[in-house]
Amino acid sequence: MPELPEVETIRRGLEKEIINKIISEVQVKTPILIKRPQVDEFIARLKNVTIVATNRRGKYIIIYFDTKEYLVIHLGMSGRLLYQPEKDIFLENSKDIEKHNHIFILFKDGSKIIYNDIRKFGKIWLLEEKEQLHRINSLGFEPLDPSFSIDALQKLLKNNNKNIKSFLMNQKNITGIGNIYANEILFQSGVHPCRKANSLKKDEIKRIYLNIRDILSKAINSGGTTMIDESYLDLNGNKGEYGKSLMVYGKKADICPVCGIPLEVIKIDNRSTFICTNCQK
Repeated sequence: MPELPEVETIRRGLEKEIINKIISEVQVKTPILIKRPQVDEFIARLKNVTIVATNRRGKYIIIYFDTKEYLVIHLGMSGRLLYQPEKDIFLENSKDIEKHNHIFILFKDGSKIIYNDIRKFGKIWLLEEKEQLHRINSLGFEPLDPSFSIDALQKLLKNNNKNIKSFLMNQKNITGIGNIYANEILFQSGVHPCRKANSLKKDEIKRIYLNIRDILSKAINSGGTTMIDESYLDLNGNKGEYGKSLMVYGKKADICPVCGIPLEVIKIDNRSTFICTNCQK
């Protein structure tokens, strides 16, 4: 699933490519992806609107229109947004990509945005200005926002008896962190993922806090992480480069890059968790 760095990379791409563009037509081939309103209304309300801004909240992309309405997109496990300029033939060159294209947003200048999703777990809402989406309102701290401080993290951890990995991945605590970055944050902090959140010492909390901000920032600057399955690509079909910097995630047969002992893989909440039993105690 795309996490904060991947979603932010896509949002920045949208900011660059589609601001002030006018939608001429919307085509929906897979109606199940549209959660609100009904598909016919969804298509009608987007015709001739102008895109004025983009935003991100956790793993959600938000696109604002001159009609005061806004579009919310969650990419699910394998969703992609791909941008196609007027004369670009990138998308037509791959039948594997093309067969998973479900939604087309066409602009009056001939360019388009395509929503592509192999598993079709993504979700899209078109909302009026005063409408609220509970799943966004219930999200926790943005980890790169100034309001997220060490003190804020300490308060969240104080009365939480869940394991620290589950805590980091709970979007109601801190939003945007998924399995890839939770693994990396805890390894680089020297904290075992099964540790109880409320058992952490101040120096451990500080390391986690600093690594949250550092790793996510570096991942954004690298365009996110594309794994071997290439489920994530940016808006222009490029791979994220942060995978080259991963120290433990996805390295089932590797040794610890710090101490040299074999890494172990355990399951937490049914997700693969990569650990060094020497460095993470």
